[in-house]
Amino acid sequence: MAAVVGVMCAAGAGQAGSVQPSSRQLGRAATQFLADHGDLCMAKYTWPRDVTPADREAHTNDAVQLPVLERLGLVESMLIPAPAAVGATSDAPEPARRFSLTAKGQQYYLRKKHTTLDVHGQPVDHDADFCLAHLTLDKVVKWTPPEAVHGQLETLVHYTYHVMPVQWMTDPEARKVFPVADRIIRGQGNMLMSVTVRLEGGKWVPVLPGQ
Repeated sequence: MAAVVGVMCAAGAGQAGSVQPSSRQLGRAATQFLADHGDLCMAKYTWPRDVTPADREAHTNDAVQLPVLERLGLVESMLIPAPAAVGATSDAPEPARRFSLTAKGQQYYLRKKHTTLDVHGQPVDHDADFCLAHLTLDKVVKWTPPEAVHGQLETLVHYTYHVMPVQWMTDPEARKVFPVADRIIRGQGNMLMSVTVRLEGGKWVPVLPGQ
């Protein structure tokens, strides 16, 4: 058994050493990936979204971001009564606020199926998300040596990008409450992104989450 495993590993290493992708090939794979998965989204998959007093006290993302989106006309809100605690004798609890997308905000709620990984590394499918920019390829900078993974060669491609933010991301407060998006927008042409690509049928293609 040890001898067989040794032969298989040597064969995989030999295959990886003999197949070296070009920058152009990997650029095509990265371009393909960004065409379908280059939207910069905020993991706000479902609407409406409720912000409770506890959320406001904890300064959660929704508690900080949604009022700014409301000022920009992308969402609108209404108060919803909090359920009374069983046996409570004090004043009614402070109401929560429910935020819904306006017609303007619906323009940025992209209905495109995509997959993320949960905290356990398991794929989770989503039908839509609230997005505020789109990335396209600038250039491939470097990549890792191809290695055999589950019988197929894979490499991690690092690239720089161009970014097309939505118009309202020029608002200073919006940039402040979406700091990750702001950093990515400012990193155009310099910050490195990465994507795993796999050799299939003689072509390098992107590997999507959960594949």
